[in-house]
Amino acid sequence: MYHSSTCLLALFTLLPAVDAGFLRFTSEEGCVKGIKVEEGGDYTNWPELFRLTSPNPDDPTLPNRGDTVDPKVLLAAGVEFHFLDPSGFTYPNRTKEIPWSPPANGTNDPALAQLRSESDYQYADIVVVEDYAEKFYTEHIHAGGDEVRYVIDGSGFFDIRDVNDEWVRMHAPIGALIVFPSGIEHRFAVDENKYIQAMRLFPGSAAPDWSSVPRNETNGNVTARNEYAEKYLCGVDPDLDDHGHDHSDTTGTSPATTIIGSTTTIILSSIIGTLLAITAL
Repeated sequence: MYHSSTCLLALFTLLPAVDAGFLRFTSEEGCVKGIKVEEGGDYTNWPELFRLTSPNPDDPTLPNRGDTVDPKVLLAAGVEFHFLDPSGFTYPNRTKEIPWSPPANGTNDPALAQLRSESDYQYADIVVVEDYAEKFYTEHIHAGGDEVRYVIDGSGFFDIRDVNDEWVRMHAPIGALIVFPSGIEHRFAVDENKYIQAMRLFPGSAAPDWSSVPRNETNGNVTARNEYAEKYLCGVDPDLDDHGHDHSDTTGTSPATTIIGSTTTIILSSIIGTLLAITAL
């Protein structure tokens, strides 16, 4: 006659014989897209964020406003936002300046200077867009580095892909400074006022790389996009779904690991079933 306590002891004696990696795979949680966003953040300075009523609006200069989106959605996708009020500081009056440096005799923003120093934004210029431009609204990534835009005057719409490949629209007003991580897909359109003056910032001492790659041309061959997918999308790039790649393993677990986990579950189930049967004798 076997007692239940004896059977349990036998079970725990057998468990170490099963590879520890097997057990880990059966209990390990799947990959969660995006980076962790701390709770309790202050997002009062963030501009309007919302879904689009259509992924490809007939008139991108109109709001096409859908449901409101929490700023944490973009934070999880690696987007940063700062608010710097440009009023009272010296900037060109509705004109571009390429490159731009803080004027020696002007009134310059110490907050902007600090941000540039902390992030090594050595290069800056100021551009003006006064009409809708199809080239800006073609979905694209920047492979040469993060995209940094600071709205000095006017306003416009930035459409940004979240980690679930859904659009989030940001209506960027005066004072919005946005950092888009290299490899994130986005596009831009002026709003109904058809005017925006923005500063472009670029890190390092080398010449800035403003080049862009349309989404339909990445094809898994752009390092910046691959690195973005690895960091924020669990290594699964939705761009490749239309190219015949198998992305059924969306948790970041290899097929071999999945098989091992399933096998281990079967083994443990058999052991437990056998011991329970012995207990009933």
